[in-house]
Amino acid sequence: MKKIIQLILLILIVSCTKTENFDVPKIEIEAPNIFANSNIIAIKNAHKQLGENIYTFNADDTTIIEGFVISSDEAGNFYKTLIIQDNYKNPTSGIEILIDFKASFTKFNFGRKVFVKMAGLSIVNNEGKYKIGFIIKNKVKEIPETLIDNFIIRSIQTKQIISKPITLANFTEEQLNTYVQIKNLQFKNDEIGKTFAGEKFDRFNGERVLVQCDNQITTLLSTSTFSNFKSNLLSHKKGQLSAVLTKDFSAKKYVLILNDLSTFDFTENQRCDPQFLNCENNITKEPKLIFFENFQEIKKTKDLEDLGWTNTNTYLGNGKFKKRSSKGNISMQISAFNTNENPLEAWLITPPINLDNSSNEILTFDTKASFDSGSILTAWVSTDFNKNIQEATWQQLSVKISVGARSTYVNDYISSGDISLNCLEGNVFIALRYLGADPGISTTYDVDNFKISGN
Repeated sequence: MKKIIQLILLILIVSCTKTENFDVPKIEIEAPNIFANSNIIAIKNAHKQLGENIYTFNADDTTIIEGFVISSDEAGNFYKTLIIQDNYKNPTSGIEILIDFKASFTKFNFGRKVFVKMAGLSIVNNEGKYKIGFIIKNKVKEIPETLIDNFIIRSIQTKQIISKPITLANFTEEQLNTYVQIKNLQFKNDEIGKTFAGEKFDRFNGERVLVQCDNQITTLLSTSTFSNFKSNLLSHKKGQLSAVLTKDFSAKKYVLILNDLSTFDFTENQRCDPQFLNCENNITKEPKLIFFENFQEIKKTKDLEDLGWTNTNTYLGNGKFKKRSSKGNISMQISAFNTNENPLEAWLITPPINLDNSSNEILTFDTKASFDSGSILTAWVSTDFNKNIQEATWQQLSVKISVGARSTYVNDYISSGDISLNCLEGNVFIALRYLGADPGISTTYDVDNFKISGN
């Protein structure tokens, strides 16, 4: 019995002894046996050729496209969507793929190359925003999770995505669903103090106005109310970001969407806020009217020119201030909506108003904003304007501009507040500058009741 126990112990010792002959099995990931025979631009063109809203690829179609993933839902800022572009750098086109799959970053990580078999899938275009999906009840919906592997095949390749440098003035539909880098940005002054998407008025997404310092053109940063950084405060500094350029849910305006905050770099302390005219107000007695215009005698927009006003589009487009009549009141209205102008910069400038025979002058006017997608109306003054806006010297005025409803017209005007012109002499020109875009920020403004009074 003793010998049997010794034998068992010997076997156990030998079995636990390390050996250099032990080989760890190698796990190899094989590249999928698939190759692209088309590209994103080609399938968009196929949709255009059909001339219908939805184009569905036949079940026996052999079209295969490839792309690199540029969206990530890891931070909760994308949901059931995969955005790919046709190259990891200098892309020429991108597209959105609808998938019924949460936490897609675990499978289709940022920079992953994927192949998409188009047979049985559909493509739809909404105002330049193309989507690939699965037909369910005559609508393009998310590809069911159980079918995703039939259509989207992962490559073994993951590339570092290089964001493409562009400016806000260069947004085009060809760049939609691509990964871009924009420098020299800051949040608009009246956005400071807000969160990315944690305000009580934010539903589904928070939209915050960004300004590019080079040209003061604006765009929107869109953040999901389900993102893990929605409650972070917006930076008061200046900087740059890399994000996906796309359109909002209704496809009416351009928006930028961050994957997370790792590519959001606002660290420059010196902002590019405008230097406002600052005149002291010394009114000592009841002011008298120097200039007033409420547009009630305007029969048509062109009548403004006969009164000495300038109404012009900087880029020679058709978008200008236009006469609008509502409930017996006449105002001048401007909107970029449905103009197809990007950017749309329009100026409405008063006739020369002489201040030599007065003092302590105060300017006021009224505005109301409707279908508000961002604040894009500013007020300026010049003493040397002579038909050419670019050659004149302009100083911005610190005024209150109406903030309105996002989805409807409003009825109530607000006052600009009292703006002192006391430090100016001679002829002055008061201007309203509208800087919108279609697609883009296209808020509708009505302006009325220009008045200058003084002693």
